[in-house]
Amino acid sequence: MGGYPYKILSVFFFFLFNMVYAEDIQICKKNLIEWHTNSLYEGEKIVSEIIQLTDNGSYIDQSVKELYLNILLPCDTIEHWVVSQLPDGSWPDINYEDRSASLWLPSFHVIRLFHLAKSYCAVKSGLYRHDKVLKVFLSGLNYWCNYDNCSTNWWFTDIGINKILGPALLMMEDHLPEDLRSKALEQLSRSRIGKTGQNKVWLAGNVIYKALFEKDKDELESARNVIVSEIYLTMGEGIQPDYSYHLHGPQLQFGNYGLAYALNMTYWACIFRDTKFSFAEKQIGILGDYLLKGLNGVVWNGRMDFSACGRQLFKNVQRGKALALVQALYDISHVDCMRACRYKESCRSILTEGRDCDSFGTCAFYRSDMLVSKTSKAYISVRFSSPRVIATETGNKENLKGYYLGDGVTALMRDGKEYENIFPVWDWHCLPGITAPANYRDLPLLGWEGYRNGNAFSGVIADGENGIAAFSLDRDGITGKKGYFLFGDLLVCLGNGLRSSKGDSLQTTINQTYYAGNCTINFEGKTSVLKDDIFELPPESSCLVSHGGWDYCILPGQKGRIFVKKSFGSWHEIAAFYDMSEQSAKIFTCVLDNHQGCYAYMVTPSDKSSRKAFSSVDILSRTEECQAVKQKNNNLISAIFYKPGLLYLDAYCDFIAVTPALFILRPYKDGWKITMSDPTQQLKTIVFEISGEYSGGVYIPEENRTRFTVSCPQGKYAGSGISVTL
Repeated sequence: MGGYPYKILSVFFFFLFNMVYAEDIQICKKNLIEWHTNSLYEGEKIVSEIIQLTDNGSYIDQSVKELYLNILLPCDTIEHWVVSQLPDGSWPDINYEDRSASLWLPSFHVIRLFHLAKSYCAVKSGLYRHDKVLKVFLSGLNYWCNYDNCSTNWWFTDIGINKILGPALLMMEDHLPEDLRSKALEQLSRSRIGKTGQNKVWLAGNVIYKALFEKDKDELESARNVIVSEIYLTMGEGIQPDYSYHLHGPQLQFGNYGLAYALNMTYWACIFRDTKFSFAEKQIGILGDYLLKGLNGVVWNGRMDFSACGRQLFKNVQRGKALALVQALYDISHVDCMRACRYKESCRSILTEGRDCDSFGTCAFYRSDMLVSKTSKAYISVRFSSPRVIATETGNKENLKGYYLGDGVTALMRDGKEYENIFPVWDWHCLPGITAPANYRDLPLLGWEGYRNGNAFSGVIADGENGIAAFSLDRDGITGKKGYFLFGDLLVCLGNGLRSSKGDSLQTTINQTYYAGNCTINFEGKTSVLKDDIFELPPESSCLVSHGGWDYCILPGQKGRIFVKKSFGSWHEIAAFYDMSEQSAKIFTCVLDNHQGCYAYMVTPSDKSSRKAFSSVDILSRTEECQAVKQKNNNLISAIFYKPGLLYLDAYCDFIAVTPALFILRPYKDGWKITMSDPTQQLKTIVFEISGEYSGGVYIPEENRTRFTVSCPQGKYAGSGISVTL
């Protein structure tokens, strides 16, 4: 008898446990259906824009393609599918024989099933609960469940199809006949947990759809655990300690795999909320930081920086990826209530073009060799590569011209549209910011392995407002020191020791963008207006060039040219799946010759204060050993010491870098606040000396200097900045 009450109690808790699970499964289903039948992209204008930029759902990139799935399509589109469906459940305009790897045409059948389900279940739909929509959905589902052709790309079979079909089946679950339900379950069963990275997350998500469909709590919990196991900071593939994102090795993948990761993780965070499957607070914190400190940092005025888009330089990519980010920001605002206002403000900033962009400051993504500045006026970024970081990749016949994308490319944006869809008509030998041969040889084709710059002394540093990018170019026999100094929205660029072992003439491109009209050039008190011509820069004097919302100050002693001309190309040259139709646009290009092995120029947003900004700059050093710039209005000094050396800060104070490093010296009270970093990410300490006697260091009385030995961050923080106050 003693064991009987125990058995009763065990049975009671067993049933209670299963009731709790059953309730949580129902909540997950409810959350999922609400997510898919409600869209944050409402209004005719935004819906039309998404339909246009995704080319009616045929967009190649999954993250942008999902925008098409996230809107409620106009009723006339759904009604067209209803009346055009064939008796066997197929559609006459879909090529069901296609086996393509990139854009598998039969997948559009499943996209239509999804939108039929959404229109049938969404209360806001004009076709809500219409019998004709249900009938067409069931007929189309039956056709698909008996369809046996497949793509040559495993991704569609294992991931892509079920990623769309799963939610559609759950929305329509109560309307499925038993035989069709069984067939649909067979389709979902094709997805099994495996692979790595984002593919692993996608597969686990598909298993969750099946588990919800079958009410299988064990499989649901197992797949959910796989997803959350991918939420952590890593030095491998995934979210980096600086909140950039790597995949395919140490390669920046913000807008490609990193965006897909963010969309999936925040989606599942919403689906699992208010259940025992909810993400832990720490996991939500990591995702939120990645969105705010990472992805949001490379978006400006509703456009993502092209340098952050990986190999996916497709049509409408900058706008599409920015709009996709809105969904992730919106989703996480529902599970991270403490920062909900910040997420929603970022959403509004992206959705409302022309709106003052949310503040970000200057950020150094030291794990990815990228420096970004966002102010109220402008966006500036610098991106390069090193032995630690892969520049870019070419794969699936995408990014066919990206040979120089990791060679110190700069992006300068005011309205965000400066580079939008420019890729077919770009001269890819003259990307903004790069130094390359002037002979315009055919660009070599990269592979999946991409490339890495050869010199380890390449890195970034920022103090929140100011920043430095040091790029020691070493590629294809071309070497040189390229320094980028950011003071808010003022960019100072210095190049020294530029040479080619092959004897090539070199040139540095200041910018190459759409011609925006009103290009004026001021020199020696004269003003020239350039509309359709070439202007040779006078080497004997400095030039002030104004174009497209930017002012460029080109220091004297340099030869170069500005030209405005019509350029031609095709999207097929960028990604092979596009057709070969010709594109054209009028392009502004500003290039400096590097016959003397050096260059110097400054860039800032055009306004009444731009000349004052240029005049506030004092270049303290322009050598292969040291590049240093001073802002005279606040005495802030930024310096790159490629070798140990001496720098005179003013008539009474000098600075010695015993260790090569990057330094930002800001006057602070009666001393200095010095932020420094080791771009090689190999040093244990940084050693420097500065005039005067300061506590915390070793005073050298005979030289009236104090020596400081500062421990460098190690491990996952190697290369990041560290500050000392003197």
